[in-house]
Amino acid sequence: MLHCSKMKNKIVTYIILMALIVGTANAEKYFVLDVNRILDSLTFNSISLKEIDKTIKYAEKSGFLIKEVSFENADIQKIYYNLSESKNYLVYIPYNENAARIEIYNIKNSKIMDIDVSSFSNTCGNKICEEHESYESCTKDCPSGAKDDFCDEVKDGICDPDCSPKADADCGEGNLKAGNESRSVTSTKSEPIRQTGLPEEPQTKSRYLIWILSSFAVIAAILLFLFLKKRKENQVVNSLRQYISENITRGFTLQQIKDTLFREGYTEKEVEKAVKTV
Repeated sequence: MLHCSKMKNKIVTYIILMALIVGTANAEKYFVLDVNRILDSLTFNSISLKEIDKTIKYAEKSGFLIKEVSFENADIQKIYYNLSESKNYLVYIPYNENAARIEIYNIKNSKIMDIDVSSFSNTCGNKICEEHESYESCTKDCPSGAKDDFCDEVKDGICDPDCSPKADADCGEGNLKAGNESRSVTSTKSEPIRQTGLPEEPQTKSRYLIWILSSFAVIAAILLFLFLKKRKENQVVNSLRQYISENITRGFTLQQIKDTLFREGYTEKEVEKAVKTV
């Protein structure tokens, strides 16, 4: 009897292990978005990457449209998600290693969210120095001295365009000095230097006049810029005031409305000005 009991325990353990292995094999990766719906808009809380072993069912062609977009700005995948109520949602989007961002469109087909997911990508080794890669993050694709927004400071005879002359020895003072000397020699051969002790009064007056006119032009441009900026701010505040008033009457709290506006990109200064005028 004892032997049979041990055999049964072994069989049960084996079955459990096999189930776990099968479940792990069938697990798929998903981007998981934590969002809140308020009216026709969404507020973004967080994004993560998870493996789950269940199949996610999506709406056919209704609800919020969600796109995965590549680094080449091409659509990788489109799905529809039913977010019908004003509440918190966890949105599961199939993971794609070539996705650069996720775009979300509301039921009126207006883009309301653009989320950068390039940090989750896995394109290193495809022999292309992608926009999000550099010599630091992927030496397989981005060679030393390439323009990739990273100064690698490698002494390889290539002046890295992302480095200052002091940071990269290949862009050092020695090279700059040699260039200056060659230009100096060319100048000496082409034309002798003329010296004169007489002041050039017409040229001085002309330069002074040009300086005055340039100053007036700069001041006029600054004043015009400030005027247009002020007018735009007033238009934004008036629009926000109307939006806040309408949503307060619909029963939303002031904090919910503020959070939505902040997620849409409005500044705290703009929102507070609008609140004061309500």
